[in-house]
Amino acid sequence: MLLPGPVCALHLAWLGADVLKVEPPGGEPGRHLYDGAFFDSYNRGKRSVELDLKRDEGRERLLDIARSADVVVENFRPGVADRLGVGADMLRTLNPRLVYCAISGFGRGSRETAPAHDLNFLARSGALALPTTWSGQGRRSTRPAMPVADLGGAAMAVQAILAALIQRSRTGVGATLEIAMQEVMLHWLTWRASAQERGDDAAWTRYLEPANDIYETGDGRAIAIGAIEPRLWRALVNALSEEGFVFPAGSEEWDWRKRRAQAAVLADILSRAFASRGMAQWIERLEQAGVPADPLLTPSEALADPWLSERRIVAADGWLRPPLPGVGDLAPAPVLNSEHMAVQSGKVWL
Repeated sequence: MLLPGPVCALHLAWLGADVLKVEPPGGEPGRHLYDGAFFDSYNRGKRSVELDLKRDEGRERLLDIARSADVVVENFRPGVADRLGVGADMLRTLNPRLVYCAISGFGRGSRETAPAHDLNFLARSGALALPTTWSGQGRRSTRPAMPVADLGGAAMAVQAILAALIQRSRTGVGATLEIAMQEVMLHWLTWRASAQERGDDAAWTRYLEPANDIYETGDGRAIAIGAIEPRLWRALVNALSEEGFVFPAGSEEWDWRKRRAQAAVLADILSRAFASRGMAQWIERLEQAGVPADPLLTPSEALADPWLSERRIVAADGWLRPPLPGVGDLAPAPVLNSEHMAVQSGKVWL
């Protein structure tokens, strides 16, 4: 209810859907959490109706809405919508063309009633047990600054809904979709190890090496280096060699395996090199050499980057638009129960 469902519906609104947000008495919890900051960001372009689904009147109103809706997105734990009398079977009996999408933490099964949020899904996926850089080995991983599982679940839901709508255009029949955020995290994680290697913890970190790491600079800031491919690694070694830093003979031609084997030596050279100058100086030098090198910016610095103005993704009131083709702008998040009219066809409700 807090993020995955609302973000999914936000992207559908951006793509042109007319979204009616169904909220419990008093409004959804996100209206009141963290001063409503993310509610305003992720509920743009929607209308709001306040319904008590535990009462016959509220339930009947929702069933009436569902009769002409194209898509339903719900973010309850599995079974809750069924107990309220508004689950997939009920709604699709009323409206066989309906695409019903349920987003939950674990989907149906032994963990369907377990309470959890984004951090819990990351923890159970194994992601928080893995270092993200070579220099980070031996340290406990930290939580990403963005809710990866919540946003990943929302993105997968949008893809599934759009695919179901395409299928419906051919068959005339809707679909019941289930998105489990835990599954999304596991799906995204497994690129790091083949099916045959997943029982070996070392296999998950074998690609970490100094060419793709974060280094502190002489002014106390930091830069991220992504010199993974041979030509980029060669450009990095050559650029630093020109600045007087000595690498092992022939190391500019080392592939990732050889760099990994000599990681301690290379990391020491790179650390000393980057500590010798400030961040801006190194960014300028490495950009000239064609090396992927970027500063570790604060959010305020990132949002002040001139590149954002070039891309025109910031709305007049500061909202960042989704990076998708869409309607151009969305109205601010709705006032609770702003919608009192009957909902016509072509709607999505959440």
